[in-house]
Amino acid sequence: MALLGRTLAVSFPDTVLEEKDSPRDKTAKLGLIARACAIYGVDVIEVFRDPGGRGEGDAIRKILEYLETPQYLRKRLYPLDETLRFAGLLPPLRIPSHRAKAPLDNALVGQAREGVANSDGTVDVGLDVPFTLEGQARAGKRITVRVASVKPPVAEVVSREMVKEYWGYKVEATSVDQALSDGRFRLKIATSRLGAPIIDEKGRLQVALRGAESLKLIFGSPSKGLYDLMGKDLKQRVDFVVNLFPEQKVETVRTEEAILVGLGLIGVLSAGKA
Repeated sequence: MALLGRTLAVSFPDTVLEEKDSPRDKTAKLGLIARACAIYGVDVIEVFRDPGGRGEGDAIRKILEYLETPQYLRKRLYPLDETLRFAGLLPPLRIPSHRAKAPLDNALVGQAREGVANSDGTVDVGLDVPFTLEGQARAGKRITVRVASVKPPVAEVVSREMVKEYWGYKVEATSVDQALSDGRFRLKIATSRLGAPIIDEKGRLQVALRGAESLKLIFGSPSKGLYDLMGKDLKQRVDFVVNLFPEQKVETVRTEEAILVGLGLIGVLSAGKA
């Protein structure tokens, strides 16, 4: 569960990389986005299609998913791919699901770990030996398990939702309309230079946040704001349209900067400290 106990999503267009030309720069930008989402415990990163873009959604998804994958599983889950050429150079997210190698002792019992199912009924969880797998999983599939014992080594399949710690984000591809009509998120906050200054909406936002068990923050691209991407009726289709930087001194605010600041401000407002 994410920011202060609520399910949290971040949504942005697949043109988020449009101002970057080199694969290295594109990857670095996505690394900053992944890091911001990990800091605040984002559960879902949603990438919606911009029909006027270059169709980079698949590459965005692959890089973000790679970064969310524990390092000890990456070689098994991702064959050599030009899209991921620079992803391995980025610093790890170091979220709870990225467990370090540990001694095989009773301290592991009850611990959740990410693993890859083997064809022989065992699972690779990044330790020195494979664990016998209790539960069903397709060979080669990434799964979440809980260590049942270490002598003998046994792990049971569990759902991500059963893990009490923050366990990473999922990446979803969607359309503009689906991003706006998504019923999973009770509160939707769009960010725009044309929105109301966030300080002016402080009181209303705090009231709305207190009653929202799920929240989606929506961002634009480097060249297009959300009114350009989502239409003039944006304000009628979300709960708030806010300007995160009403006194900005730069020509444009980068999406990765807006995501980090937006999540931080929502966290402060949720805690009632603003």
